[in-house]
Amino acid sequence: MDMQSLLTMTVALFAITGSIAIIPIFIAATDGQTNQERRKTALIATMTYTIAAIVALFVGNAILGFFGISVSALRVAGMAIVATIGWKMMNASLPTPAADVGAPGSDSDNHHHLHAASNTKITKIGYAEGQPIPTPMGVGIMPLGFPIYGGPGVLSIVIAWGTGAKPVYMAALIAILINAAAIIILDFLAVPITKLVGEQGLLATEKVFGLIVVAIAITGMTGALLVLFPGLAGVH
Repeated sequence: MDMQSLLTMTVALFAITGSIAIIPIFIAATDGQTNQERRKTALIATMTYTIAAIVALFVGNAILGFFGISVSALRVAGMAIVATIGWKMMNASLPTPAADVGAPGSDSDNHHHLHAASNTKITKIGYAEGQPIPTPMGVGIMPLGFPIYGGPGVLSIVIAWGTGAKPVYMAALIAILINAAAIIILDFLAVPITKLVGEQGLLATEKVFGLIVVAIAITGMTGALLVLFPGLAGVH
């Protein structure tokens, strides 16, 4: 197994998932839950992400063959998605009061948390308002597991890893599991991390990872375009 590939894949997955920046989303989605319920939610969300990524890794190639899609074409499309996600991460903003986003009759103390990568909005609904507390299964699978953690950017890049003449299944699988462990740890520590760093700090982290994601996307897209159009490299 190529350790360089493993390191690159692990960093790419961690950056695209944006697990640190998702912490406020996780807290908002689990508002009202006990610590035990939050941990159960984190485990369910991580399991959903892991299953989706592994299925994409091992079945993605067959799906491409069924639809007659070339690996290079997929990589260009996938990297375009990843680049869009990175750009949204770089331009992310702090949660907006519900009253400012046109929620009629809503309390200004509520906040909407928008996950730019999946365009998923989570509204923080306080337990004191008498609203039902979200169940671990209810928010763990959707939206946290999918499309937030296992979003289109993650699935696109994982499918690309599992295709081609030399699929790197082992390195990709280990990278998926390492990222899953990181998601669990960060979710378990979500409350103390938010108190320590604050949403402004988490926002700054998301912007940095957004830049990394864009760089990864450009690198991957350049290689795929050279395969599709060898003339770009001066090869005739």
